[in-house]
Amino acid sequence: MLDGIAGSEQQIRRYVEEQLGPGAEVDNTGSITKTFGAGGPHILIAAGLDEPGFVISAITEQGYLRLKRLAEPSPHYEFERLWQARHVSVQTYQGTRIPGVVAAPSVHLDDGRGYSSSRGNKDLYVDIGASSQEEARAAGIEILDPVTLNKKLIRLSGGQRLSTPWISSRAGAATLLSLAEAFENSSPNSTVTLAFVTQQYYYNAGLLRVMERIRADRVIWLAATGKQESQIAPASGWSSGLSDELRELSGRLGLGFQNASSSSISFDPFRTKAPWRDANNAAVVSVGVERAGTPVETVALSEMAAVARLLATFCGIEWQAPQSASTPDSSADMPLPDAAPPGAAGDSLLSLIESLVGLPGVSGAEKPVRDWIQKQVPDVAAARARTDEAGNLIIRLGKDEPPAAVFIAHLDEIGFKVKEIGHDGLLTVEPLGGLNASLFEWRPAILHTAQGQREALMTRSQNLDLGVSSSDEAKQLGVAAGDTVTVAKTFRRLLGSRITGRALDDRAGCAVLLRALCSVAADVPKINEGRAVWVVFSVEEEIGLVGAEKMAEAAAARRVYPIDSFVSSDSPLEDPASAYSTLGDGFVIRAIDSSGISNRAEVERVAALARSRAIPVQYGVTSGGNDGSRFVPYGSISVPLSWPLRYSHTAAEVSDLRDIEALTEIVTALMREELAGRP
Repeated sequence: MLDGIAGSEQQIRRYVEEQLGPGAEVDNTGSITKTFGAGGPHILIAAGLDEPGFVISAITEQGYLRLKRLAEPSPHYEFERLWQARHVSVQTYQGTRIPGVVAAPSVHLDDGRGYSSSRGNKDLYVDIGASSQEEARAAGIEILDPVTLNKKLIRLSGGQRLSTPWISSRAGAATLLSLAEAFENSSPNSTVTLAFVTQQYYYNAGLLRVMERIRADRVIWLAATGKQESQIAPASGWSSGLSDELRELSGRLGLGFQNASSSSISFDPFRTKAPWRDANNAAVVSVGVERAGTPVETVALSEMAAVARLLATFCGIEWQAPQSASTPDSSADMPLPDAAPPGAAGDSLLSLIESLVGLPGVSGAEKPVRDWIQKQVPDVAAARARTDEAGNLIIRLGKDEPPAAVFIAHLDEIGFKVKEIGHDGLLTVEPLGGLNASLFEWRPAILHTAQGQREALMTRSQNLDLGVSSSDEAKQLGVAAGDTVTVAKTFRRLLGSRITGRALDDRAGCAVLLRALCSVAADVPKINEGRAVWVVFSVEEEIGLVGAEKMAEAAAARRVYPIDSFVSSDSPLEDPASAYSTLGDGFVIRAIDSSGISNRAEVERVAALARSRAIPVQYGVTSGGNDGSRFVPYGSISVPLSWPLRYSHTAAEVSDLRDIEALTEIVTALMREELAGRP
């Protein structure tokens, strides 16, 4: 779980040095070696420390970071695209970690609904929440700072298969550490040097230095990535005596390694001599890895153990697996993501948003979010709350009569549901809501079944890997068609007042509405008096404004105020000709979108009220639909209220708390006005 791209392996180096203890040596490339045993031949076994990643190559005037890949050759043919809408960290030279996200196109702003950016896939921008180059530099950001993906360890198959970004990059080093532990207890029958080398993803500079320094008789390189099964190959050419010897040994041990005819190892392109002193005594062993080159690489513990056993036996010791605690399957009965305790009136807006974002609730499965919100409704209003047949949560304020005004935010988020269970246990899923499925590939996910939540991996072509090998195993875990899937979420503060997370659309809107409700309920002595105002948390907005349609049919109001995001083109990936509202400049009146045009006089009324209270306000034109449009055919006037949102319907939406706070202020003011019978 440690970070370390080529040339910036300090974290992982410190860890390895601590594990090796006395006797470890570090050379000018940062590579670490430790030698065991005595006598000949001298065997060198090397593995890399670094992972693929990027360094900052430029900082734009708007505060975005441009990137240069440090992975030659690329681990995956779509490597850059795989980073879009990902949460990343920047390691500054001063040693601080700055969180960020990689910009991605907003689905709503793609006119052709082809869900592709107008920019190339290699045109990556990192958003750290800065609004200028000066702000980014003031945070310690500089050119050459490394950028790495955030990591989360996922356990599948009862904990016997592990997945995290670039795990194959560290599988070899982990295997060498287990060998080092074994060699401390039982000396090999010859001289063996274990090498933990740097820059495996940048022309293998560390490996070249170690081979020049050690001058070993035989060299075994533990390569990253590769096939699903562990392999043995010659280091150069089509055959070598050492690779043949290792193949024969693996056969005798019954390890089932695959034979590879050649191995591609990248070295300095300006090098004029062969890297191997004796190619006949050089071989490559790769630990089996699934989905090589993607952020959900998966390694089976059995494959790592097989490689360790092969190498230990080759060095003349009997392999004994290190004593360690068993790794339980943590996916069964997973708790819901962290949520703050009840008491919304006393919680900050930030904590409310974080709690709501963490709750699962794709369209049609909003119950966890609805239940949580209902617990936060203040006592004075709780008695007037109900859930209708569609699943909308309705809190009725004022006189018990048809509402004069409805304030509505939607509970649901985009996600997936299980379409079918394959014979091999792989689940086919389909999207719920408008999303670019390619931006959700190769990510951790959570499957919600009747028996609880389980960790899983979203792979290509909308497939979900639960870690089982048959449909029967999947069904035994409670998996059924129709179960919902949420892609794993991360909620983080960026620089200043910026925040990022999955489902800010529309959990931030729910937080605004809940906060306004609590504020009004605390100030109004008799909540059951005054003009009728309904506060509604709707369902299934993302799949066609379904809950709002049911509400509108039952209770059309004079006015409706939908609280939802304003999908903004405030991003270097978008055309600013429309949908342009800047983060940090206030809430937005969503005057025109794909579902309708707001009454201009109503837009100006709300804008005037905001200005009279010194609430920063913007208004504009964007794409997408909103719940309020469903009320218009029944006689309502819709005034959509929003906040600017970047990278809509991705796993890395970005907003500014100042805008959401401004939205809370105007919603609270309007709710009071409507209750008081004004205007």
